[in-house]
Amino acid sequence: MFTNIKDILLYVSLFGGLYFQVFLLVSYFLWDGVTEFGEADEPTETLFEPTVAVMVPCFNEEKTVVGTVESLLALDYPREKLKIIVIDDGSTDNTWNEVQKYVGNISVVLLQKKNEGSKFAAMNYGLRYIKSHMADVGIVGCLDADSAVHHTALRESLKEFTKPGVMAVVPSMVIDHPQTFMQYMQKVEYELATYAKQAFSRLNTLYIAPGPFTMMRRQVFDVLGEYNEAHHVEDMEIALRMQLQGMRLSHAVNSLVYTKGPRTWPALLKQRVRWTFGFIMNVWDYRKKVFFNDKLGHVGVTIPILFAMIWLLVVMIPFMLIGLITPIIHIVQRISVTGQIIPKIQTDVFFINTNVFSIISLITIVIFFVTIFIGRKKLLRQKMFSIDLFTVIVYPFFAAWWTGQSAYNAVRGKKKSWR
Repeated sequence: MFTNIKDILLYVSLFGGLYFQVFLLVSYFLWDGVTEFGEADEPTETLFEPTVAVMVPCFNEEKTVVGTVESLLALDYPREKLKIIVIDDGSTDNTWNEVQKYVGNISVVLLQKKNEGSKFAAMNYGLRYIKSHMADVGIVGCLDADSAVHHTALRESLKEFTKPGVMAVVPSMVIDHPQTFMQYMQKVEYELATYAKQAFSRLNTLYIAPGPFTMMRRQVFDVLGEYNEAHHVEDMEIALRMQLQGMRLSHAVNSLVYTKGPRTWPALLKQRVRWTFGFIMNVWDYRKKVFFNDKLGHVGVTIPILFAMIWLLVVMIPFMLIGLITPIIHIVQRISVTGQIIPKIQTDVFFINTNVFSIISLITIVIFFVTIFIGRKKLLRQKMFSIDLFTVIVYPFFAAWWTGQSAYNAVRGKKKSWR
């Protein structure tokens, strides 16, 4: 009975994963360069240079905030059209003193507020300042105080706004000079995410407007209002509200944002539990409006599929653990009985495993490496083969951990803190 349940879940998981990978690949390669309304979906040659305000919310970022602001000041953009709003969200370290060097800089505004326990409040504080003091601002963005941007990032993002109906543009995230195993694992993950963003963008199904350097037309906030607390993932919730209003999000593949990423497992776990828990809760909050809603196009299908895949992974966690532990037990038994550390390898050049599970697994692995090639080599123009690729072997176990913990918190209704 146990074996039958395990096999059913394995096949469902493999088929689901394979289906979704093929779905994204087809969307990526068969994109015909036009919108669903038949308009050319390419940036125009028109130079788009609106006044841009970039908010930098920070809490205890004394070591990184100056580097973040300096990267914004180095952007290839007219200085008189760039406004950088640094919002010190009640820092208890030396952050406020660090940014005093920008007093008198015409491009930088320094704001200080009482901390209210979440990033969304700092963002709204900045939005209110823009609304009351910056009538000429046409594009509003945000950059986390531990990130930096490539000097061409803003122009690359603004190009996307010349496409039909684009109301928000998300960038490509890159792990900057990874040093720890966890950062190398995130490096590969972010490269895959670049490919996924591009595929989702072509499907018009982007469902997250990430904090690091997402640019939005000012009208978005005029229509939708401010950010919501949204289970501490305000960037996802506002993207869902945009989709519900028919507002288009696009991905600027060459708009590069550099971030360090958590260095240690506890820090990464805390971040990913917050992200995954927030995804689960926000999708659940909006389920009646989003799930299989024909008016939302592909979004009405993509979101429930991703939601279902999370819960399928949760169900698979015990079987993943058994699959990890069983070979270790067999090795211990072999050594204790035969004394062999390395088993005898028997090969038959005429034998081909035609087991359905093996074939599906092989196809899934091949497609997975195709997606890595697209994200890493074709889109980000990085070296295809490097030592960090080996992190994909253990990544599923780390992802299963934070997914399981997030699902457990969601079932219990346990709210996560921002920090």
